[in-house]
Amino acid sequence: MPDSGFSWTVVVLTCQHKDSVYSFQRELELRQQRGSLSRGALVLTVRDRQEPLGSGGATLNALLVAAEHLSSRAGHTVVTADVLDEAHILILHSGRDFPWSSCSRAFCWLPSERPEHQNQVQNQVQAPFCVLDLVLDRLSTQICPGSPPGVWVSSTDAILHLPPDLVLSWDRFSGVRVLALPGDLSYAANHGVYLSDQQGQVRDIIYKGSKEQIQQAVMHDGKVPLVSGPVFFSSSVSEKLLQTHVTPPLDGCTYLGLDSGAPPIQVSLFLDLLKCLCSDLTQDQFVSEDRAGCSSPVGPQGAAVRSSRAELWRILRGARLSLVYVPGGRYDYLTLSGKRHVERLSCDWTDRNTLSHIQVEGAVAEGGRVINGVLEGDVAVATGAVVQHCHLQGPLDVPSGCLLSGLGPMTSQCVRALQLTDDIIVQGHRIELGN
Repeated sequence: MPDSGFSWTVVVLTCQHKDSVYSFQRELELRQQRGSLSRGALVLTVRDRQEPLGSGGATLNALLVAAEHLSSRAGHTVVTADVLDEAHILILHSGRDFPWSSCSRAFCWLPSERPEHQNQVQNQVQAPFCVLDLVLDRLSTQICPGSPPGVWVSSTDAILHLPPDLVLSWDRFSGVRVLALPGDLSYAANHGVYLSDQQGQVRDIIYKGSKEQIQQAVMHDGKVPLVSGPVFFSSSVSEKLLQTHVTPPLDGCTYLGLDSGAPPIQVSLFLDLLKCLCSDLTQDQFVSEDRAGCSSPVGPQGAAVRSSRAELWRILRGARLSLVYVPGGRYDYLTLSGKRHVERLSCDWTDRNTLSHIQVEGAVAEGGRVINGVLEGDVAVATGAVVQHCHLQGPLDVPSGCLLSGLGPMTSQCVRALQLTDDIIVQGHRIELGN
């Protein structure tokens, strides 16, 4: 297959558990073989440290690992920032565990075999299509093309719906850029929004703000720009970020610092790394204010938190933080709500049968979804119901709103005995016990 639409130098996927490193690395390599990732890219899986370091800390650690590999490739015996000058680096965060997928949100299957704007000729390999694949496609074909060397950072815990004609301008760009999708004021009350000026410079990041605070961020379409994931650091700013691995107490975000005895420190990508670039904030406000969503400057680690913020201000302040607002887009965060997840799979996609064998096709309603499954005999899947990773034997009815996941043929009789009603979730998990 041809390579994807953007040529990455390094792609780093962070993961929470050490037991996932091999599997996640293998998944990246498979995507590279299929052409979803550029073949010349170095693909790496980096485990988050046991101590929770936050999205900012995980970003700094992943950047250090990427720079180490690039430095070694270039023949250097120590990490050098020069290797970032012409590099296109992508850091993807797999995030926390997800109750509706055993392999995190990143590898949560979607009822499709390809992005909706690709056709079957282009995508010749039948393969699972996960949230990670959707994120990679959005980045490689719509968001990143044309961007200068630097570091892109994105979560894999949300689905970004973008207008097909989205084109970003990168003429003479420098600094840091964030992408924001529109959201309602009610949703923003439990989320983060960007407050920007008329030139698109970010004045502040408001997290779980009051109605009055959120109202200040309203755009021309009556929506607010949600903190939606993708962030770009130009190479000059990326080199400054790399300095943190030798800057106490920020070195406590990286494996080198922790292995050397530095105490762990939590740093948020949005509320620390980006917040210090917001034009409305003074140094004292950034360093000393207690704010929701990140470590407290007055708690047990207060002195270390204040010191880390002061160092971030010293290192990063001065870089311009600009906003790209995408009217017509939609941000869908994969919350812990089972009902919303079933609705997402059954309503936002059109493929009834995704990599599945269905013996009686007519038994699956138009709005039903079967993902990576085998249905033998009369297995009826109602509109609004989802069956994934199952081998079921009929007769069996799956009512609307239900999600069956991970069930083998031996469990079909048990499921029948449950006499399912609407909006029931039944999951099967394989558990391996230690000696």
